[in-house]
Amino acid sequence: MGATGDTPVGNALVVDSDVDLLAQIAGSLREAGFTVAAHSDLVRGLEEARERTADVAIVGAGMALEYLATIAKEADHMLPRDIPVVLTASSADQVTSHPELAMRSSDYLLLPIASAELLHRVNTAIHRNRLRQKRSHESAFLRERVRRISEEIRHTNEPEKMVQLTLQGIGEALEADEVALHIFDDERVSCGSARWLRGEGCGQPSDVTAEQDELRALGTDLWRTSGSLAVGPGRLHEVPGQLTNIRARMEGFTRSGLLLPIGEGASSFGVLWIAVDRGHRKWSSAEIALLQHLIGNLAHGVIQGQLILGQQQVVDRLRELDAARDGFIATIHHELRTPLASILGYVELLQEGDAGELPAAARKMLSVIERNGQRLSTLVENVLALSVLDAGTRLGNARVDLVPLIESVVADLMPLAAAKHISVRVSPADSPQHVQGVGELLKRAFVNVLSNAVKFTSDGGTVTVTYLADEPRGMVRIAVEDSGIGIPAEELPHLLTRFYRASNSVAAEIPGTGLGLPIAAQSVERHGGTFSIQSELGSGTTVTIELPRA
Repeated sequence: MGATGDTPVGNALVVDSDVDLLAQIAGSLREAGFTVAAHSDLVRGLEEARERTADVAIVGAGMALEYLATIAKEADHMLPRDIPVVLTASSADQVTSHPELAMRSSDYLLLPIASAELLHRVNTAIHRNRLRQKRSHESAFLRERVRRISEEIRHTNEPEKMVQLTLQGIGEALEADEVALHIFDDERVSCGSARWLRGEGCGQPSDVTAEQDELRALGTDLWRTSGSLAVGPGRLHEVPGQLTNIRARMEGFTRSGLLLPIGEGASSFGVLWIAVDRGHRKWSSAEIALLQHLIGNLAHGVIQGQLILGQQQVVDRLRELDAARDGFIATIHHELRTPLASILGYVELLQEGDAGELPAAARKMLSVIERNGQRLSTLVENVLALSVLDAGTRLGNARVDLVPLIESVVADLMPLAAAKHISVRVSPADSPQHVQGVGELLKRAFVNVLSNAVKFTSDGGTVTVTYLADEPRGMVRIAVEDSGIGIPAEELPHLLTRFYRASNSVAAEIPGTGLGLPIAAQSVERHGGTFSIQSELGSGTTVTIELPRA
């Protein structure tokens, strides 16, 4: 402080083997208000550093060279705050010819030393070190805030929320007055521009319509070069001359500002503007690098968030459509099932003569009505079964005995089998065959399998239902075998694909939708069972169903 008027004053460590020079330097520093620890022995000086914290060390270059290995090994340990070292040397070459010594020192003084010059150099070294430490602390603080903001960005999929978190985080970390994100018209991002103001929080940015094209051009140039633009009072020349609208807006700007591009891949989609009321603030390379890292995370998060939200909207829309479809199917099922049951009921009454004897032609017509009504009824039931199976909801857990269920299905199919003179045989079961599940879905599976067997078996053929041995244990195993037309071997892998029909059934003009077996297989599998098909063209088909025993 004293003679030079320099501000920094603190603790000084002076080490020099020249006792007279040591006394001179220590005396000058004490007169200026420093607390001084002076030693003519370097080892004693390092011990002093262990006990006390110095703001600066003044060391003779000759002694420093003599003990360079000691300093190199222990300096970081002895001087944890990275104390600035000012060397005293008889010539510049004594310092500059030893790169390691020059690297470890902040400055050097040539002998003889004037008191004013000594104080100026020492105060400058302290000032620079304190400024460096301040920037280091600010960078460490900003680094931690960047980490926290990035973590918060990763915990949301909403682009607008990510922008708000980033602007607020930067504003608070840098004690800024304004942080604004200007988004260009870009299909990669859907969120709009936003601004954070100290004391007000996030809101709509100021209107930059007049500067929009210039901002885009500037952002593109900065993105291409990974650069930034710092402006401040008297530094309007930093703005390129062709950006006339931006230069005009910056007239009279009294704060310090920093402009950074934000983008992803080959191009930017916006710029980030930070304004700080600190006059000629200098933006360190560490700060700029951290801010670039943060807005890089923001850019990635915004784009990914938009994709995720878009996918979520599609999923929500699909769910709405699924719900609408289920409601439609339920309505159609009810609206078709009821009149179909009525139609088929009246057809049965007419065929049984309840309305009197019918002529042969009328009976033939009723048979056509009944056959097509049954086909339509089967289609309605299959569509409902598909809706239940595709919903993916957990199935019921009722106890179902398959023996009476299969007997009921066979009884319903006997008129069709009798019309084709097909023999349907069911081997007796040794005991009840209980499984857990939804009776209607299980019945639909056996209806589809058995009706297919009857449909694809020629007149006079046979259909056999057999309860197989309980191997593996814990399973109910049932085989449905027919003597029908069989299935081409190369088509078997496709048979459980919805709407797929074997080529020979299409050629024979046998009616069908290609839904029966896929529904039966899916129903069995949803009950934890297996569904397999073996077939030989021209000889018949065997369908084996295994279900967990209750």
